[in-house]
Amino acid sequence: GVMLSDPIGCSQYCFTALVSYITNTPEAMMLAAVGGKTLLVMMAMYKQFVDAFCREPWMKSMMIAQLAVVHSHADPNDIEAYFHEAQKFQLNGVNKLFWWDYALADPSWFLTLASLHHLHKEFFDHDAQWLICTVGDSEIDF
Repeated sequence: GVMLSDPIGCSQYCFTALVSYITNTPEAMMLAAVGGKTLLVMMAMYKQFVDAFCREPWMKSMMIAQLAVVHSHADPNDIEAYFHEAQKFQLNGVNKLFWWDYALADPSWFLTLASLHHLHKEFFDHDAQWLICTVGDSEIDF
């Protein structure tokens, strides 16, 4: 934070709010520090996507605590050992998060995925490929 004067001359300790960070999935995974096939807003692995149980969201306090444990077991300069320890907590090995000192900054709140990008990717990577496989490449005229 930084000290600023308000309109009546009083000093206020002010912070920049991290409201939203629009990103695509790979960048969001890096920024959220989660790794592998883990949801970037909830603590769920890909094998748990099919059940109806609602997982806990990734919270800043939990991530910082987990990173502290990783730091206590491995030196961040030893990349392989550090990455191996980070994987135990479903983290990707980023050791310093740019948002760690932002008040109320939790990845599950501020990461906003680029919706249009996801809709296009979902259509082409899944729907269009299924359609091409079903009716044949010669029937589709892109």
